[in-house]
Amino acid sequence: MRLTHYADIPSKVLNIPLTLASGQAFRWSKTADGVWFGAAGDTAIFLAPTAKGFWWQTHPEPDRWDVIQRYFQLDVSLEKLYDEWIAAEPRIAPILERFAGLRILRQDPIETVFTFLCACCNTMSKISRSVNALAERYGEPLYERDRMRVCSFPRAPALASASEDALRKDLWGFRAPRVIRLAEKITVCGEGWVEELLRLPYPDSKALLTGEFGIGEKIADCICLFALGVHMAVPVDTHIRKVVTELYLPEMTSKSLTPKTYKRIAEEFQGRFGAYAGWAQQYFFLDATGRRQGGGNSNP
Repeated sequence: MRLTHYADIPSKVLNIPLTLASGQAFRWSKTADGVWFGAAGDTAIFLAPTAKGFWWQTHPEPDRWDVIQRYFQLDVSLEKLYDEWIAAEPRIAPILERFAGLRILRQDPIETVFTFLCACCNTMSKISRSVNALAERYGEPLYERDRMRVCSFPRAPALASASEDALRKDLWGFRAPRVIRLAEKITVCGEGWVEELLRLPYPDSKALLTGEFGIGEKIADCICLFALGVHMAVPVDTHIRKVVTELYLPEMTSKSLTPKTYKRIAEEFQGRFGAYAGWAQQYFFLDATGRRQGGGNSNP
């Protein structure tokens, strides 16, 4: 793939390796010469970071800057967020410096739903293998040459007719029947299911997600944050729980993560970091897990 366009956007505004390997998305790969390739919906994206920007191209329809801009939510000013967060919590300053340019992705809702079904109690490498195998089996090829292959993520009807045995072989294990049952439900609901998720206020969209088979609070918040544009959604895992209890709520250190505790921790974080608390959460999460630029992790 020849990358014909150059974006003069420095890594402090968009750190491509850090963002793509931060546990939000699991179907990005990198060539030996540093080209990242993956998909956003039905568009294959190719990115080559440089010292002060990056080269890019899309396929099968070329020159789709709008897809890249939306996927990385480049309309959100990190500089403004950093100023607001430091004012609210000065202790975040060194974390922002360490992970400068980390952005929250705006991903396809269907892909994100099924990806995070797989992500529950799983490792980064196994999640990547499972969701890539799913795309290879049931998705549509978007690009295949130069030792690079990119497929779209399968739509719900294709997953509804998937083989449970095949899914188990692809490391989905006990999640395999959940994938098929949820795909069947989404297929019956049609495109209106996703449209409703996007239309509803955050509490209602989260309630709709947690009402579905196999989706708990944390996974629902990951879907809200990484796919639905709910910037304030805070996925609370053991790392974020530890951060919040150590910094702000020491009296809750010994409490188990019940729905009430989960809600209290998320609200504490949202109260301090505002409308983009979910973005701030990702910085604390990477810091808590000891990740560095180009590393990987799984938020779940």
